[in-house]
Amino acid sequence: MSGTIHHDRTQPSGNEPRPFVLINSFTPKPGKLDELAALLEAARDSFSDKISGFHGGRIYRDVDGSSALLIGVFETEDHYESWITTDLFASYRAQILPLIESMGQSRIEAGNARKTAHRRTPERSRDDMDACAS
Repeated sequence: MSGTIHHDRTQPSGNEPRPFVLINSFTPKPGKLDELAALLEAARDSFSDKISGFHGGRIYRDVDGSSALLIGVFETEDHYESWITTDLFASYRAQILPLIESMGQSRIEAGNARKTAHRRTPERSRDDMDACAS
């Protein structure tokens, strides 16, 4: 297999926009993981055709019940930024906040080789939440 070159056919080539992946990690209040996961799943399903550039998302639970991850994929970061300015997002966020103690966020541009500062939002308390809960 010497000399074999791998070509990733799952990523766009050239100057096409690359998917923007948002990873939110939630620390729910004690006993609220099931309610949080149900809310995240219902919202994802409800919003999927209402959010421009939203390609979908998955919700994962830590096996010990201490946290949940929401991984959302948007066409571009601009699509995500537009989403978080909507009334629909504000309503969604207001439903999440009472269920969590804190959250963190990583913003990832899939397959991006350009050299830019990595934007990572540190874990925040629920009182310090801004537009992270997407």
